[in-house]
Amino acid sequence: MRMDKLISMNLLQALLVIYLAAIATIKAQTPKCTTPSAGTGTCVPANECHPVIDFIQRNSPLSQADKEILRSYQCTVDNSLRVCCPDSKFVIPSSNNSDNELPPDVTVHKNFNLLPTECGIAGGRFVLGHRTSLYEFPWMALLNYRLATSGTDFRCTGTVINDWYILTAAHCLITSPTLQLISVRVGEHTINTDPDCEDGFGNRYCADPVQDFEVAEVIPHPEFDSKTFENDIGLIRLAHRINTTVYSVHPICLPTTETVRYRNFENTNVTVTGWGITDTGRKSDELLYATVPVVSEEQCRNAYQQRQVVVTRKQICTGDVNGDDFCHGDSGGPLEMVTYHNYRVKMIEYGVVSFGPGTCGQGFPGVYTRVDYYMDWILDNMKP
Repeated sequence: MRMDKLISMNLLQALLVIYLAAIATIKAQTPKCTTPSAGTGTCVPANECHPVIDFIQRNSPLSQADKEILRSYQCTVDNSLRVCCPDSKFVIPSSNNSDNELPPDVTVHKNFNLLPTECGIAGGRFVLGHRTSLYEFPWMALLNYRLATSGTDFRCTGTVINDWYILTAAHCLITSPTLQLISVRVGEHTINTDPDCEDGFGNRYCADPVQDFEVAEVIPHPEFDSKTFENDIGLIRLAHRINTTVYSVHPICLPTTETVRYRNFENTNVTVTGWGITDTGRKSDELLYATVPVVSEEQCRNAYQQRQVVVTRKQICTGDVNGDDFCHGDSGGPLEMVTYHNYRVKMIEYGVVSFGPGTCGQGFPGVYTRVDYYMDWILDNMKP
């Protein structure tokens, strides 16, 4: 073989190796994602995802339902909007499949105006660790129960969503002769101190007195299943109007508008708050928070399969290698996330604490009822 041909072949082989290495580097830098049907995918520009292009071409002109389905495939890389292009067969969720249904649009609901526009705004300062400061989570509520033996105890939590209503878990409302819900407290921070005060910037701040209310009506979801914890969501209407003009009490926002309703939680962290049992084995007197990662629907389903618990799209799962998550006493409390809502940065309640492992924050993901799927039910059951 002539020397010039040998050099040419070696050069081609070298160029091929460089090309393949470049392709592998590009693929390695392309973030993975989870599709709405719980499959794996790659977050790429829409014009590079052939299944999406085919779907658009087959269904043009697109209906509103088609647009909402495609929107659920959105993902973001470096603030650039892309689509989660599936690695295997492309599955478009069907509106006829109850497990794949999309959250309802309630912006035209007759009771939509019962939800305040001034919501989700915290007046506190974030502190290091898991402690919270005064006014940091002013929507938190404590549910007080009369015990069978004697006395009372706070056994569940909830959130203020307007001047009359508390959002909580349905299982917190299914009481018995030995455990009766008798009142709700808002504006609390540290249970055994009155008033709640803290020092900051050379000054001492004290919160307004707590507000305790009798219960006018409990509204658990009619399809709540105490065995599977499906539809674990409920409302409490209080006997008197909440004073939300004080710094220590303020309603949280719910996922109502389109920009916050179709949320992809993959690779995101969320916040949970409550007075539940800590690693000391006792309930906390002080309101605490934890930041936890969202676990994919597929991972959560696999984790609970052995326990014959079915996790659906109407739930969100979280977990942390350090064991940070909700605990006993946090039931009914919020899974929260800061996002841009109605032109302002606000805190949105995306989940209600439902159930988890026997040992707090370890072994199995924590499971939350996903609020956006129940917005029509929430508004249906609210009144002025």
